Amino acid sequence: MLDDKLQSSFDVIYSTDLVYVPDCWKLCGDAHCCSFSRYKAQFKLMRKTPSGELPLLPGEYEYLNSKGWLEQFQDFEHNVVEFEIDSGVIKMESIISQRPNCACDHGTRPTICRLYPLVPEFSLDGRLKGTLPAGIYEELELIDGLEPACKLESLPFGQLDGFLTVTHELGKWPLILFYLEAYRIAKKHVADRISQQCSESGKSALSCFEFGFLRRQLVDRDKLREQLSRLAEKFKEYYGDQFSLT
Repeated sequence: MLDDKLQSSFDVIYSTDLVYVPDCWKLCGDAHCCSFSRYKAQFKLMRKTPSGELPLLPGEYEYLNSKGWLEQFQDFEHNVVEFEIDSGVIKMESIISQRPNCACDHGTRPTICRLYPLVPEFSLDGRLKGTLPAGIYEELELIDGLEPACKLESLPFGQLDGFLTVTHELGKWPLILFYLEAYRIAKKHVADRISQQCSESGKSALSCFEFGFLRRQLVDRDKLREQLSRLAEKFKEYYGDQFSLT
């Protein structure tokens, strides 16, 4: 059962139509944020699986289900990947949809889709510090020195209120704050490993990413576990019983 207050936060987020630029998905020419097709087309094996994967925040799957909005994903899988750390289990949830083109409807798109290509960065106490590039493809672009596929690189002033409305709701929840920071750490961890492999092999970041993904070598599990365990300790020390991974 979804907490009533968390339900209210998601109500606010999903009623905020955060669109940085009208028809922004046309600027890149191929709705990059929905399909990432120009990069997936360069993979040798992964391009054969055209599914779209949408990350979810804690409680968001239950929220979508309560609203009857899971049907929009058509043929989908609720994917849950567990990662054990010292103080509990991190559960990374996503929707893997076989729906062609965009996996969701605009009005009921998940939170991360609303924020893309930015993801908020918070202080431990939930104050907004700034923004970071949202996804791993943005990191691969930086490694290879590519022009960004998404033409939105900053937050337009006219959308600031909507962005602050969404981030205000996210900042209320220690568990969501933890997952956002854990995601930032994990993304940097993967990007650093890919960058090192590219330097050693001379291959492109996309090639190194596909190689690592297929061989499950994108992550040094022990090192990442240590980093995320330290993060959880910080949250537990600050929030006490308000924060738990169990």
